Amino acid sequence: MDRPGGQDRSPYPLVRIFTLGDFALERLVNSSVGDGEPPHYERIAPEVWANRGPAMTLLKILLCCAKRRASRGELTEIIWPDNTSINAAHALDSAASVLRRRVLATAEGGSLLLTLRSAGETIFKLPAQHRLWVDADALLEMVSSALQAELRGLNAIPPLEMALALARGEFLEDDLYTEWSQRRRHTVNGARQRALYKLVRLYQQDGRSEQAEELLFTALEEDPTDEDTLCHLMILLVEQERRQEALQLYQYSVDVMRQEQSEPATYTCQLAQRIRQGLVLRERGDGYVATGDRAAGSSARKSGGGFGAGEISEALLDIRRVQVIKESGKARYVTRGGMKAIRIPVLLLVCTARKSANCRKQRCGTLLDVWLET
Repeated sequence: MDRPGGQDRSPYPLVRIFTLGDFALERLVNSSVGDGEPPHYERIAPEVWANRGPAMTLLKILLCCAKRRASRGELTEIIWPDNTSINAAHALDSAASVLRRRVLATAEGGSLLLTLRSAGETIFKLPAQHRLWVDADALLEMVSSALQAELRGLNAIPPLEMALALARGEFLEDDLYTEWSQRRRHTVNGARQRALYKLVRLYQQDGRSEQAEELLFTALEEDPTDEDTLCHLMILLVEQERRQEALQLYQYSVDVMRQEQSEPATYTCQLAQRIRQGLVLRERGDGYVATGDRAAGSSARKSGGGFGAGEISEALLDIRRVQVIKESGKARYVTRGGMKAIRIPVLLLVCTARKSANCRKQRCGTLLDVWLET
């Protein structure tokens, strides 16, 4: 068995791995630093690892595995699924040896790649974050810290900013389509999106709309086909009376999508149509709310923290005809001439006709899918 990194007592990670954007590795050079002095890391030259295909694949797979560990059988099946033409067990041992000696070796003569025995099976394992730091895992930790801070009533903005500062590109961008990277990729991308939209919302609540706008523009520049970001940004621009800019941005993204042989989703098209019609758009909570005229929008804007039951009732009454067509549990689904569903949090459901004596109110205390667009 391998020595687990020698007798190192460094309070800092011995190796740092960057998986977001350009793949890179750094090794701790001097852990004996004074108080307040940052540790010094040196980039491991790509020549050391770039041509070590199986060894680097082994490293990346372990980074994507739960607890950074996998059995010999799992690894050989992933790296060499059709192993009839080679000795997969020998090839794995060779890759592990290269990774252990050339990439993950420590100054004390140990290695950060560990081999363990469990139930008669060989397990390959990487150490935890405090010894082998990975930017994607740090991002996940920051997003989790932000959630915990918000639950305790603390400021969640700093950890969210730190999380997005780490997101400098796609997770393992050289392995975008490998099956073994997809689960971790979805986890990282999901956390990144949550951090983005949460930070945008907090900036807006804090009166920092320009910073919220900058975040969305940066995200859309990275991926012009991201319709979630596009819709958030269009709504933000409309709220600043920049409708033409919002429509130009929409057209740019549509052009990029069509170059990639795709079309924008129905809701995105409908959002652009509402902007062309000069309707007021509001983004609140878990969904988008669009009122039918400017007066209703200004009334809702004066309410401050979002739509209360009264404002929601007024907004729904502004719709000429709202009819309940389906009920599922506590959720109500309504339509108006085949319009599209948008989910918004409500306390009151107003249905039937505008200002009609037949209108009724139904408490549901849940989310409502309101069909507002064709």
